[in-house]
Order: sequence, then structure tokens, then C-alpha cells
Amino acid sequence: MTAAHDQYALGRTQQEYARLARQAQIMQPMTRRLFTDAGIQPGMRVLDLGSGAGDVCLLLSELVGPTGKVIGLDLDDQALAHARQRATAAGAANITFTHSDFATYIPDAPLDAIVGRFVLMYQADPAAALAKLTQHLRPGGPVAFIEPWFQIPVGPDSTVKKSVTCMIETLRRSGAHVDLGPRMHKVFQSAGLPLPNMRFEACMDPRPDGPLYDYVADTVASVLPRAIEYGIPNSADLKPATLAAQIRAEMSAVGYAMVVAPVVCAWGTKAA
Repeated sequence: MTAAHDQYALGRTQQEYARLARQAQIMQPMTRRLFTDAGIQPGMRVLDLGSGAGDVCLLLSELVGPTGKVIGLDLDDQALAHARQRATAAGAANITFTHSDFATYIPDAPLDAIVGRFVLMYQADPAAALAKLTQHLRPGGPVAFIEPWFQIPVGPDSTVKKSVTCMIETLRRSGAHVDLGPRMHKVFQSAGLPLPNMRFEACMDPRPDGPLYDYVADTVASVLPRAIEYGIPNSADLKPATLAAQIRAEMSAVGYAMVVAPVVCAWGTKAA
């Protein structure tokens, strides 16, 4: 079993799958850019690690087209069932979802690309997990990941600071690598891959009715039970139902646009 399955702090509920769908909408532009830069093309056979609710697979399905194939790999049976329903509803016949951990998965044919978003962060040894799978990747095949660079904000206490602290500390205490992003070059090299390209990105939205406020509230709601269990300071004071409005008011008061998901995109290819 992987750390992602055993210690996933965000829970495995319909609420969490809805949060993942909102996250996918917010992060789709940067994810599409990454996959395009990495060289994901029509006709490829692509493995999506930790496919969850299936959002990355649905994007990949579009990119590889009807002649390609997407394989979603996950250990959560409920998430896999939910993802299969979504793929069927979308008419994405080129997606297959597989229940397996990373260490024991063996594809029935060589892979053309391996990708993932917020997945290596949950592995006890991200490089070892990646190395196992790149054995099945053809030489020259793209490898592309989005991983976090989460940091607790400085400054006086605020609802924003309490919310971010609650999210980051809960993930960290559950075993997640919350600052894996800026270390992805080490992960690639330790997995036997060449030095990758890397890019720092985040999602910003200046609109007062933008989705980022609700996304933060959704994420706090998902981690809150585990945060209270861990005794994260001030976590019990956070009320998801009113959190989006509180954060919106605070950001408006300081004149900042809302920002979430500071991440590092890392991509490269397997050496010949």
C-alpha cells in the first residue's frame, strides 16, 4: 500500500471528489500547458498516476485523441468507480481505470508517457515510486508532474493564515511532501531520469466572485476532520460554510487578488 492510500488527509468522500473537480477546472490551463510542453501528442499511450476522480485522465483523453489510450492508476475503489462513470458520461472511450499501487503495476504494453498531478507528494519515497514505473516507459517518452510548493504565510493572524496553516500542517503531519515542487529535479535524477525542465506557477483570480475562495473553503472542509484529530492550532475555529466570504473580505481589504495552488511543473523525457 502507498502512503497516498493509507494517509490521504483529504478524505474519500463525494465532497472530496467534488472538490477535485473544482480543482481540475482551476488548474486545467497550467496542466494543459505542461502536457503540451512535455510533448503529449495524439496516439500516445499515457499513464496517469493517482488518477482520483479522473479529471487529468479526461484532459489527456482529449490530447491523445481516439487513436491514443489513457490509463488511470489509483488505489481508491470509490474514486475509480466515480471516474469510470464520468468517463462514460463524457464519451471518453479511450480511458481505462486500473486498481493498483505504483510498485506492483505492470502495463500490458510499453508506455509512451507518464504524468501526474499532486501525486508524488503522497509517496513515502517519490523517486523510488517514479523509478518503478519508468521501467515501463519507452526511451524518449515524456514524464510530466505538477507538485506543490506550499508555504505557511508570514504576518499577523488572519482567516487566510489560519486556513492555509490548517491545510498545510494537516498534509505535512499525514506524511505528504508539501514542498516537493522545488525538489523535483532531485526526484527525476534519483529515478534515473535526466534533469527536467521546471516552472513555478500559481492560480490567481482578481474577480470577487471567482472560484478560488470556494476552493479554499472546500479544501479546508476536506482536511478539517484530520486537522482537529491532529490538534492543528485554530483549526476547530474554522467554519467552512462562511470561510469563502471571510477570505474574500480579507483579500479585498488588503487589495490583493486571490491566489492558490503554488506549484512546480516539471517535465522531461526518458533517455534513450
